[in-house]
Amino acid sequence: MKKYLIILLVVFAVSILFIGIGCRENVLPIEEEGLDEELIDLTNRTPDDGYPFWSPDGKKIAFETDRDGNWEIYTMNADGSGQANLTNNLAEDFIPSWSPDGKKITFNSYRDGNGEIYIMNTDGSGLTNLTNNPADDGNPSWSPDGKKITFNSYRDGITEIYIMNADGSGQANLTNNPEADDSDPFWSPDGKMIAFESNRDGNWEIYIMNADGSGQTNLTNSPAASDGTSFWSADGKMIAFNSYRNGNWEIYIMSIDGSGQTNLTNNPADDGFPSWSPDGKKIAFQSFRDGNGEIYIMNSDGSGLKRLIEEE
Repeated sequence: MKKYLIILLVVFAVSILFIGIGCRENVLPIEEEGLDEELIDLTNRTPDDGYPFWSPDGKKIAFETDRDGNWEIYTMNADGSGQANLTNNLAEDFIPSWSPDGKKITFNSYRDGNGEIYIMNTDGSGLTNLTNNPADDGNPSWSPDGKKITFNSYRDGITEIYIMNADGSGQANLTNNPEADDSDPFWSPDGKMIAFESNRDGNWEIYIMNADGSGQTNLTNSPAASDGTSFWSADGKMIAFNSYRNGNWEIYIMSIDGSGQTNLTNNPADDGFPSWSPDGKKIAFQSFRDGNGEIYIMNSDGSGLKRLIEEE
């Protein structure tokens, strides 16, 4: 997908590109008249903004944007104000993930000519390459105790879920599945489980596994559609995810056993990349209902969609 994922909206198989290359581009045209008045548009910019990620204290949101002509990592206050560029680099930087203590942000970067995972302080200082591998690595996710980071890697010739210490040491393959692509890992709040997406069943599904890679289980079991980009709720009881089962990308939630799969967005435009607030009351996500990628928030039941700001 920084093979530019215009395909994201049609075939989820391009997730491998999110994965292997790590980039996230989003294209979801279509806006229904009147709907925008109900939405909470946090960024309200012509370029594409996406992949929101709340800070642990719920006061800020990190996100990716191409408003400067290339993909950069920005942060903003939770009401959409105070938008600031953290990376300020001509290379492509995207997919931010906040550390549990709120002091660090990991992200994907192409500044070395391939996809690597970098870490920085929340003011953009202290940039460090964690993976240092010639293959493409991406989609970092912190363990709740801040000691481990999971990520995608293409170093085995197929996309697998890897784990490493927070300083980049001890990199190891968790999924060990040479027959299919596994990507986009996300830890459960108790640190015991990791959700991820896999195409091992012929389409993209949401799986979970134990933190050591054992017990890999299909949760969505939706063979006619593609599901991906999972995000655990703060209480560990629910998982939000993208689904194409309605003919466009929508935000769904389900219980951690796969039951109760429910469409939250119900909109003809494409919505994706959900992120729960730390208190579990809100979900931030990306939507193309305005014709370009914007970041929105809603209540965790899909209600309460109101625009917050016009322009910063």
